[in-house]
Amino acid sequence: MSETRPLLVYVHIPFCRSKCHFCDWVTEIPTAELLLRPADSPRRAYIAALCREIRERGAELTARGYRPAIMYWGGGTASILAEHEIAQIGAALHDVFDLSSDMEEATIECSPESLTPAKLAAFREVGFVRWSSGVQSFDDRRLRRLGRSHDAEEARRAVHLAAEAGFDDRSIDLICGLPGEDLDEVAASVRTAVGLPVTHIALYPYRPAHGTVLRRQVTRGTTAMLRSEQKEAYALAASLLVDAGFPEYAMSHFGDQRCLSDLAYFQLRMDWAGFGSGATSLIDGEYLAHRRGFLAAYNRDPLSFDERYPAASPAIAARLLYQSLTTFEGASRELWQERTGVELDEVLALGPCRHLLGFLERVAEVCSDEEGVRLRRDQIAGAFIDLQFAGIAAAAGAESRGAALLG
Repeated sequence: MSETRPLLVYVHIPFCRSKCHFCDWVTEIPTAELLLRPADSPRRAYIAALCREIRERGAELTARGYRPAIMYWGGGTASILAEHEIAQIGAALHDVFDLSSDMEEATIECSPESLTPAKLAAFREVGFVRWSSGVQSFDDRRLRRLGRSHDAEEARRAVHLAAEAGFDDRSIDLICGLPGEDLDEVAASVRTAVGLPVTHIALYPYRPAHGTVLRRQVTRGTTAMLRSEQKEAYALAASLLVDAGFPEYAMSHFGDQRCLSDLAYFQLRMDWAGFGSGATSLIDGEYLAHRRGFLAAYNRDPLSFDERYPAASPAIAARLLYQSLTTFEGASRELWQERTGVELDEVLALGPCRHLLGFLERVAEVCSDEEGVRLRRDQIAGAFIDLQFAGIAAAAGAESRGAALLG
């Protein structure tokens, strides 16, 4: 029998209730596809195609010795699924994978407005033990400006529903440094968050993602956004979180109960298999992707990939390096060798990686030693905020050149 190999299993649900003004995950997806309902034939076809991919690729991965160590369903909005859709996908996964209780982590990503006790019970039946929700803010006016479908009260209620459903590990996402957001608003959202029964908080500095409504406002100059204000917002929020008992263990990640799926993905701790339109995989040193916004093509042939590259190629390596450097441990020589089959120094010599490191070296201390490459912990957030603003400046001059490092 093949040697057991840990695997992160990711399932992508490319549907939402609305197209949020800040979210780059949905920019390529036509609104009519994003808002599909369970009864709509393209969505029914998607669930069938997704289950087919899970069963056929999953069987191959199991035969090669892969065993799920971590499972994550995201999107889009994973909690937009109806109970019968949850059961269909869960059955496909259980048919080919051992989703036993000894998995390290199993996270379901939810949006507050789409939650019901029945859905949470269905997710628990599949095997989820960790719950995560993109709250983003507890200010109702801000939520409306962001295009969110929920209000602050629904967000608070969602956390309590998750606790009542038996999710012992509960995480929420917040965004800070939004255009026009003052420090009082930042502090108010953080204080509301830590007063809820949550075990983990993800705090993301607003990223002016290409193709979003907010990004267009920023580059046109109609919405003020200053780098120093965003750094102040992150520093204040981080300080409040740490003081409230949520230690920072990576940029944007706070809590004693770490998000193992993010760390596994960012640090290349294991291979991952992504199922669904918009999902990516890293298997045996090869990066595979189903492109976002091609739902019909995926439904026709869910076993074909739109992108297929060596993980250590110029097309992919800088993306993976970017993610690794947001963690305190940085890019590990050992893990990069295991995942890509190429020594880290060879990867760092690639043009896109040299460009990324060159920028970071100008704004932070970069350490390279026998273990790997990392930024000084207290400089990571500031360095990546600087990198985001470099992207805005490039876009203002020529959007076509855009922020290559922001994608």
